[in-house]
Amino acid sequence: MEDQKSFNYSISHKNRMLVVSFSGEEMSAGVVPALEACRQEILAKEEVKQVVFYFQNIDRISTEALSSFAQLQRDIRAKPADLRLCSLKDSLREKLLRMGIVRGLEVAEDLKTALLSFPRAA
Repeated sequence: MEDQKSFNYSISHKNRMLVVSFSGEEMSAGVVPALEACRQEILAKEEVKQVVFYFQNIDRISTEALSSFAQLQRDIRAKPADLRLCSLKDSLREKLLRMGIVRGLEVAEDLKTALLSFPRAA
């Protein structure tokens, strides 16, 4: 889905897991409708129990987009589903952790680490 010239998201679904790939330079006010569409798409998949947000080249999240991004995370946790964020640029990861937007235990260095961090289903 594209909402702004430099932002895209795509969703890959396998078994009970989703990988949501975010690409572009910045999540700004202009991407709020795309984040809402992403939220609706994820919440519509009732069987999903594990979600990974895979950040590709996202350098910044604007103040306007932060509340939509935080709501997206809250809704996934309330689903309930396990959440991981991976490949965050260091400065963005530090900012989001400092602000309490993301949880430290939910952050992984890369996609493989994020996928392997989920508990195995019995």
